[in-house]
Amino acid sequence: VLAFSFLIYFMTMSPTVSFWDCGEFIATSYTLGVPHPPGSPLYLIIGRIFSMLPFNNDIAYRVNMISPIVSAVAVMLLYLIIVKFSAHWRGGINNKSDALIAFGGALVGSLTFAFTDSHWFNAVEAEVYSMSTFFTAIVAWLILHWAERADKPGNERYIL
Repeated sequence: VLAFSFLIYFMTMSPTVSFWDCGEFIATSYTLGVPHPPGSPLYLIIGRIFSMLPFNNDIAYRVNMISPIVSAVAVMLLYLIIVKFSAHWRGGINNKSDALIAFGGALVGSLTFAFTDSHWFNAVEAEVYSMSTFFTAIVAWLILHWAERADKPGNERYIL
């Protein structure tokens, strides 16, 4: 799921500056300036790091690379979240039928999300929404991961 969605996003990624706020985010990532309020400092810092990477001469291309990467990871996390929910609702994955339902459903669900218009559109250009989706997915996955281990010693580390 991760490799497939990244490959599609990478192949359809904007090779340079695209419309709307993308140019603003690319420019402010490079200069560490302030985009329109409320701003997005984490995105700009990561964008600055990507703008300094030694591949491709176009800074816009390098900053655009953030979105396919974090979007593909968000899709993978959605896959893992759906597997956790399916396994929980079915009482675990105990046989091939349970595995087919859990993993097949997760595959269909995560790839359906991956290629929805709004997510795909944000996954191929320099925008903050793909990173927001990534952080939402990682927090949801960590909550589910912690819930499986809530009664075990050392469970606090997932909350921190």
